Amino acid sequence: MSDLQAGCSCGGTLTVFDRAHVALKIDLGLYSTDAILRAAYKLTDRCYVLLDRQESHVTAFVLGKTPGDDVSDCVGTLTNELIDQQLRERLENQFGALRTIIAAQAFAEGNLLEPGRDDADYQQDPQNICKPR
Repeated sequence: MSDLQAGCSCGGTLTVFDRAHVALKIDLGLYSTDAILRAAYKLTDRCYVLLDRQESHVTAFVLGKTPGDDVSDCVGTLTNELIDQQLRERLENQFGALRTIIAAQAFAEGNLLEPGRDDADYQQDPQNICKPR
C-alpha cells in the first residue's frame, strides 16, 4: 500500500487498514470544512465517506461499498477533489461579486451600471464613438 500512501497530498496523513478501508487526515489549515464536505460528497456514488472533525483536522474514513472494493482510486480522487473545491471557494471569494454583476447585467432589461446610457440618442453621439482616436 505504499503506492497509495505516496499519493497523499492533502496536508495530512494516510492510514491504510486494507484496500477497502482507508483513513485520511485532512488539515483544516489548508482546506475549509465546506470544501471537505463538497469533496466527500462527490465520491458518494463510488464509496462511503465518513467524516470526523477534530480541532485542527478532519479525518475522512473512505470505505468500500462492498467488502472486496479497492478504495485506493477513491482516495486519490478525494485528494484531487479537495484541491479543486478549495480553489473554487477561493475564486468565489475573490470574484463572486463580479460574477453576480455580470449575471445581473445579462438578464437586466437596461444597463445597470450606466442607466442613462440606454436613453441616449445615437445621432448626438454622447460617448464620442464616431470620433477617430
